[in-house]
Amino acid sequence: MDFENSGEAGEEDPVFPDPLAPSFTGTIVALGASAGGLDALDRFFSSLPDLPGTAFVVIQHLAPEHRTMMDTLLARHTSMRVAVAEDGQAVKGGHVYVIPPGVTMSIHGGHLHLTPRPKAGITLPIDVFLESLAADAPDRAIAIILSGTGSDGTRGAETLNAVGGWVLAQDPDSAHFDGMPRSVAAAGVCDRALPPEGLAEAVGRIVRGEAPEGSPALPPLAETDTREAIAELLRPYGGIDLRQYKSATLERRVERRLRALKLATLEAYRDHLTSHPQERDTLRREILIPVTRFFRDPHAFEALRTLAVVPLVEACRDRGDQTLRAWVAACATGEEAYSLAMLFLDAIEEVAPGLELKLFATDAEQSYIDVASLGVYDDDSLSAVPAALREKWFEVAEDGRRRVRLGLRQRIIFSRHDLLSDAPFTQLDLVSCRNVLIYLRPEAQDRVIRRLAFALRTGGVLFLGSSETPTAHANGFDVLEGRAKLYRLRRRVTALPPEDLLIPARRRSRSAESVAEPAVAPVRIAHESAVEALVRAYAPASILIDRDRTLLHLFGDVHRRLGFRPGGASLDVLQLLPERIAPIASALIHAAIRDGAPHRSRPLELEADGPDTPPLALRLAVLPLGETGRTVEHLLICFETESASVEANLTADADLDALGAAQVSDLERELELTRVSLNDTIQELSTANEELQATNEELMAANEELQSTNEELQSVNEELHTINAEYQGKISELNELNADLESLTRAAGIPIVFLDRHLRLIRFTPSSTKLFTFRDADLGRPLADFNHRLIFQDLHPVLEACRETREPVQREVRDQDGRTWLVAIVPHANREVVERVVVSCIDVTASHDAERLQHVLDALPQHVAVLDRTGTIVMVNRAWRAFAEFNGDLELRSTCTGANYLGACRSTADDDGFARRALEGLERVLAGSPTGFSMRYPCHGPEESRWFVMHATGLAEGGCVVSHFRLTEWVDPEWMRRLDAEERT
Repeated sequence: MDFENSGEAGEEDPVFPDPLAPSFTGTIVALGASAGGLDALDRFFSSLPDLPGTAFVVIQHLAPEHRTMMDTLLARHTSMRVAVAEDGQAVKGGHVYVIPPGVTMSIHGGHLHLTPRPKAGITLPIDVFLESLAADAPDRAIAIILSGTGSDGTRGAETLNAVGGWVLAQDPDSAHFDGMPRSVAAAGVCDRALPPEGLAEAVGRIVRGEAPEGSPALPPLAETDTREAIAELLRPYGGIDLRQYKSATLERRVERRLRALKLATLEAYRDHLTSHPQERDTLRREILIPVTRFFRDPHAFEALRTLAVVPLVEACRDRGDQTLRAWVAACATGEEAYSLAMLFLDAIEEVAPGLELKLFATDAEQSYIDVASLGVYDDDSLSAVPAALREKWFEVAEDGRRRVRLGLRQRIIFSRHDLLSDAPFTQLDLVSCRNVLIYLRPEAQDRVIRRLAFALRTGGVLFLGSSETPTAHANGFDVLEGRAKLYRLRRRVTALPPEDLLIPARRRSRSAESVAEPAVAPVRIAHESAVEALVRAYAPASILIDRDRTLLHLFGDVHRRLGFRPGGASLDVLQLLPERIAPIASALIHAAIRDGAPHRSRPLELEADGPDTPPLALRLAVLPLGETGRTVEHLLICFETESASVEANLTADADLDALGAAQVSDLERELELTRVSLNDTIQELSTANEELQATNEELMAANEELQSTNEELQSVNEELHTINAEYQGKISELNELNADLESLTRAAGIPIVFLDRHLRLIRFTPSSTKLFTFRDADLGRPLADFNHRLIFQDLHPVLEACRETREPVQREVRDQDGRTWLVAIVPHANREVVERVVVSCIDVTASHDAERLQHVLDALPQHVAVLDRTGTIVMVNRAWRAFAEFNGDLELRSTCTGANYLGACRSTADDDGFARRALEGLERVLAGSPTGFSMRYPCHGPEESRWFVMHATGLAEGGCVVSHFRLTEWVDPEWMRRLDAEERT
């Protein structure tokens, strides 16, 4: 039977790494979200404080074929690293892991594991992850249920709450879809319901070890006597010693009750427990929440079947045993016990037909044992059971649920048993004790492991929970399968340490526990001691039983009167008495219950224990207890020796033959009445039952189909909402980019035309209307339909050629006004197919005008320079550059473009009158003098005399044009020499 491919979707797990490898030890926060969850996640991470040691896992409903953008969207709202989870990835603090589409995700050993979702059926990924988190890190887990429809996350939250983890939910009023948060709140496991910002703050407080805002300020329970007092108050109601449980477990449960009762302190709650007995039952149920289901952790059960169940059946057959014995400790409501029994019975049928199975299933809570004994479960509970096993071992009950068939139920013995105080079973082939040790203190864990080892035979198998190991006693076990937590006992433990000797809880000494008894305890203990002393001194050995013959208490030395027989363990007194006197006791018990009066037998003789021990002569007496006239509920069986005095209230020796005949007669009469009543009932209900059963089956089938369809539609709806939210975010980005592009094109004033693959107009910038006759209504028309002002006769053929060759084209053309444009045609291809063609036109007229002006200036013989408002040279002609090089400025740094001409004049103004006159004239022109400035000045070389005329004319936009004209060749040299002399004087 393949359990990994059966049951709930997402339960299958891949191969795990070594379970002993180091794993993440910080807090793990699981965020479950569905429709409308993207906004809640954005708000949560935007408000989250810095928590570098905490890991976050986001589980959202996603369509299998949809590629998630959740990691990109969340990365904008947190500084932590956000990534899509990978199979086998180790969890690290300061990271956010997002579930990929098409899978379910679980965590084991601090590693994330991905499993493909089944193609059919309902998948609840949030429940799957939270249940694995509850098993892997129960004491450092926080679950947060955000916006979404349906109930995904509720079952996982219940499991996590049961193991002591935190469960938070989004306030339904702040959620776009309140189905998931309300479902968790209705389950009663939500610690807080807050807006996303409040949830972020609450997570920060929990991680820092502070109580969330609004929680009662509780002192650590391990440091207060109140914890001991609460545990002692609950002790008489079931005998469970809560002091052996971890403080964190008790703290969470007590805190939840304080909030429910609106009490502020532990002392107030202790007083409430004292005055309200019903609260003790409520707290007890709160602490002992049953967390189990059929075939929980399919991988572990598959490993159990192949590595333990089948080999144990084979070993039992080979050694000649008739009965295989197993024990499921802390069985809760029985699902795991029935799962294990089904595995064994299938293996027995295949390997060793005829082998008997005796499976003990125990729990400390009687109400859970009652549920398990009934063996009735709904279809949701049985969803993890493979279809073949479900049909084989379950039948439809009257209420539409399914009941365990008698063949399976008879193999299991359910009884109340406390692992910490009651005696373990012995000579067992397998013991299953899953997810119990995680609630106990280390010393209590060691004690339980010792008892489980004592219960196993050599080679027996121990089956623990996914977060449990044999701890200090691991040297007594071999690892059979580490991930499944299967261990084989190397050598049987023959005795328990003295501190583990089994004493009834109500009689255990409190001296070692240092806990004060209630004031009435000393009186009660003294009373019990006195009764025991009287029994030992004067009373015959006796047994206290109930009307069902179950052994309740022993008085005196009864070891020669009782004994154990081969087979399953039983507390039926008829199974414990010697075979010779068991029928006599049965007759006396029946007579005492019927008559409400004592009965005693004739003298009997018990065989000796050994050759040196004489036979024991005694009489058997049965005394009903209680008031006369009331139904007999308890009886006392006394073993009177011949020397013992006969009690005055006993009748004469009973005629056992007469008592036996009377008992048989009574039983036959009762049986006949029962048979008649049963036949009448069957006849009355037979026809109606058949009709109702047929109708019920039809309705159940229709209901299952409708429910499945509804859940699938709901899941699809949630996935569509998630995809829509992601697309909305992407659309918002595209709108922003589109607005930026529109603003850029408007600001640049560049004509740009966008065409599709058929050269039809799909978009244009406002500046395009300068060249093309576009209107808004023209979108979709071919570009060839429009006139344009460009002198570009072959524009359309060039566009078609560009589309075919997918090569860009640039060309300078003029328009009808004489302006010059640089036309660029760029195709955009997608998968080798041109999807768009973009035509942009850049006005380069000004650039051409500047080039033409430069050519004009270079053609002049004068030395010409253009100065700006500050006197910096911004343009010169070829003659100016040649003169500067001739006068020593070979690199054109001090008197050409970029140099300050006024600075050059100012540097020589003090020594040269011509330079000073030029500086003053230029400053006037740059200051806005309406007239120009001219002067004649010499600039003699070493071998010749040179004269120049300088002229400066102001420009309207500021600055001026300076020109120098050489006069030497145009005037008489003699005249110039006289003029030079006059200038110098």
